[in-house]
Amino acid sequence: MKTYALTIKLKSGLLTELQSDTIYGHFCWRLKEQFDDKKLTNFLSLYKNGNPIFLLSDGSIKVNDEIRFPRPFIFDKPKVKQDKYEKVLNFVERKANKERNYLTLDEMNFFLSNGKVKIIDRAETSDSNKKNKKKKKILEDGLRVSVQIDRQSFGSMQGRLFSYKPKYPRDDVSFVVLVKVIDKTNFFNEFNCEQILKDTFSLGYGKKKSSGYGQFEVLSFEEFNQIQEPKESNAFISLGNYLPSINDKVIPIAYDINTKYGKLGEELSSSENPFKNPIVFLTAGSCFKTDMKKEFYGRVTENGEISRANNFAVQFGIPFTLKFIYDNNTP
Repeated sequence: MKTYALTIKLKSGLLTELQSDTIYGHFCWRLKEQFDDKKLTNFLSLYKNGNPIFLLSDGSIKVNDEIRFPRPFIFDKPKVKQDKYEKVLNFVERKANKERNYLTLDEMNFFLSNGKVKIIDRAETSDSNKKNKKKKKILEDGLRVSVQIDRQSFGSMQGRLFSYKPKYPRDDVSFVVLVKVIDKTNFFNEFNCEQILKDTFSLGYGKKKSSGYGQFEVLSFEEFNQIQEPKESNAFISLGNYLPSINDKVIPIAYDINTKYGKLGEELSSSENPFKNPIVFLTAGSCFKTDMKKEFYGRVTENGEISRANNFAVQFGIPFTLKFIYDNNTP
């Protein structure tokens, strides 16, 4: 089992977040296009039967050479005995730590080793932010206004304006999707997953890709061995959207949720009922304790669970995870 980093650079505005379950969905459409329905059915059956080929993380922002990993939803508790001066210092430090919503690679490795969040370069980052306050934001929101088209006359419909806000990154920003390959033969040979993953982004990702949005340049797909997971662990952190399975036997440590009201993709988006049933995911940064020693956690939805009109549609809730050591008495 190996971990790879797929590095991509956005060439246009982005209207759909780089979330693991959405990337899986786009991958399946590209897989179907390259092969056929039978091949896609075989691919899905492996995940449903507990034999995933690979795991995906959400897309993490990469500024220059620094990957910004999702921050765990774990925060230090204030010390019980403190004088007024210590309380103020502790409050300021905790506030500053909470404002940072990501961890660097060194900070993530420190967290995996003991379950504690430590902002190693917080002072340097703070000074840097003060100097670069006038710099362009990492992701800027744009505003676009369009008019609905009359499908009969192919003209503009009066009073039918709608707006959307694509995101545009700075020039020094790219994105990294972590890929944990569990079944090497199926990944590289049987299903040609590396190339299809690249096509997922180079051919267009998310809303309005046919209008030029969500266009990426694939920079690299390289082995990534800088994450230091402990050999013995009792917990894991999710780096993508997680849908717990009863077999995971997890105990929540800290988490956040994301309720998605999805829509079917590609040609099914214009079907009679393209809308998916609402589904609640546990988001990237969520942490759980478990005694189950597994290489993956989560599940894929059953047929009909996410869409009654198209009961073959599924949603992926098996994200990229990292093991870590958690102490119940950690302050």
